Amino acid sequence: MTATRVLVLRHGQSEGNVAQVWTSTFEGYPLTEQGREQARRAGERLVDRGVTAVYGSPLPRAQQTAQEVGAVLGLPVGVLEGVHELDVGIHEGQHDETVGPVALEVFGRWWRDDDLSAGFPGGETGVEIVARMRAALDTVADRHDGGTVLVVSHGGAMAVGITAMCGNLDSLFVSQHILANCDLVELRRDDAGWHCDSWAGLPRD
Repeated sequence: MTATRVLVLRHGQSEGNVAQVWTSTFEGYPLTEQGREQARRAGERLVDRGVTAVYGSPLPRAQQTAQEVGAVLGLPVGVLEGVHELDVGIHEGQHDETVGPVALEVFGRWWRDDDLSAGFPGGETGVEIVARMRAALDTVADRHDGGTVLVVSHGGAMAVGITAMCGNLDSLFVSQHILANCDLVELRRDDAGWHCDSWAGLPRD
């Protein structure tokens, strides 16, 4: 298998981020103007990376980020199912003051206890998040074998899905380096499977 590079970008700042609202619905929240500027700057950093295709999750904040990056790179944008944000179930649309403590418990079970059967009440389990993220990224890597592509996704889904996919990532490192808006995770898939080359600018062995 020829090595394929998949660059996974967290979306730019959204109105939901500013309001500190937890949301995974496909209606979602649009980008702020700052978020659009973050996306344009991310595109500028990728001009010389040989990106040949740009995809975004179906959620508006990811599609708008992908459109801004695609405009800089001169590339059309596709929709990639399966890389949307994790489903927070009964906590959809609630403020961080309410959901934050629940999230600490759920992520603790995923990362500290290595229990991917856990999930937000009424939402997805870690097993389900990892399965759809892996399937989506495998699909895009197969489609662009040997090339370099960009996928715009979401912080929670990336933290859970990519950590489980890459043997050289561990939950402690990821928990200490939570992805900010438009942070980039650089992945490589080859005969050995998935490998993380860098996480938010930090090289990984």
